[in-house]
Amino acid sequence: MGESSAPKKVTVEPRYLAVAGVASGIIGVYLGFLSPLIPAVLAILPIVWAADTVRRIAGYGIGTGVPSIGNLSIGMGVLAAIVGLRFEPAIGLAFAACFGYLYGIIIGKFKVLEIPVFTRCMTELPAGAALALMCLMSAVVGGYSRGFFEVNLIPNLFVTGFVAAIFWATSLAIAHPYNACLGPDERQGRTLKLAVGVAGIDITLAGLAALGVSQLSPAIMSFPTALSMVIIGLMVWVGGYYVFVKTAMRESAVVAWTGYPGSTR
Repeated sequence: MGESSAPKKVTVEPRYLAVAGVASGIIGVYLGFLSPLIPAVLAILPIVWAADTVRRIAGYGIGTGVPSIGNLSIGMGVLAAIVGLRFEPAIGLAFAACFGYLYGIIIGKFKVLEIPVFTRCMTELPAGAALALMCLMSAVVGGYSRGFFEVNLIPNLFVTGFVAAIFWATSLAIAHPYNACLGPDERQGRTLKLAVGVAGIDITLAGLAALGVSQLSPAIMSFPTALSMVIIGLMVWVGGYYVFVKTAMRESAVVAWTGYPGSTR
């Protein structure tokens, strides 16, 4: 597959998304001690960045590798996120980027996939996933702080199994947008609007997990804060999908509505 297979339509330059994603994710994790709502909201940009990276790398094929590349990146990301939350978030980000870069170099060395941007994208994907996971996992247990890993994170997120929902939703938020929008008329702007909507699902599930934590450990997570996280997630979810659907309808050749009331444009 040559470079002509790559997506051409770009609304936002990938390097700008990378800068915004890294800055938002790092700031979100480190400011979590002020309010867990901060990392929950700032997880959106790393998710959008990672979703765009999936778009760039999967655009060289027919889209069949989107789920696998998404789960691969989230697998690397969750390991890096654990390292980051255990030691230092910046270390977790560096670990994710280095791990992805080495993977990209190895695959490129053996020419398993002839994708020019593979190494760069495999550096960005785990980094975006790790930042999103660090933001959301720390938000669920009241925000990042020194020494919170063993005391707050492990018993309230891993022992309870709440981390599984965040893992799944983050993987969905990263892989689903391009998988749903791919086609000859796929456009970055429309795809990333869907990414924002799916990020809302991720935040909503994190908020539901936070509601559980508020009952188990009210000292680190209050019920009103957890409920606010759910409400914010729902707002982003509904708002993102509304904008996406309106955009898709405006750019489509024809729309056939099968619900009530019935109409065709």
